[in-house]
Amino acid sequence: MLISGFVDGKLIYIIEFPFKTDSFVQKLKTQLEKRFPNGDKKGEYLRSASFHYQHYIESNIRIIYLLSKDKLSTYKKNIVKNFYLFLNDNAN
Repeated sequence: MLISGFVDGKLIYIIEFPFKTDSFVQKLKTQLEKRFPNGDKKGEYLRSASFHYQHYIESNIRIIYLLSKDKLSTYKKNIVKNFYLFLNDNAN
């Protein structure tokens, strides 16, 4: 899974993690079961699935792109604290 983060149109990061990460899959499964309690319905979809960094942060993450520390600090107020700390720890 590739995910990216933007602030005011500025690319902040691109992160890759395995789609089959347990906490990520469980989050999607919960949403699917809520939307389709009786199983699949032909022609219907779950278009609003969502997840948070906490659903993949413990997985085998590969950082594809990340702003430098000095540029990242500009966007600190726009990023959840613990995720910002993770990004900052991995920035150059």
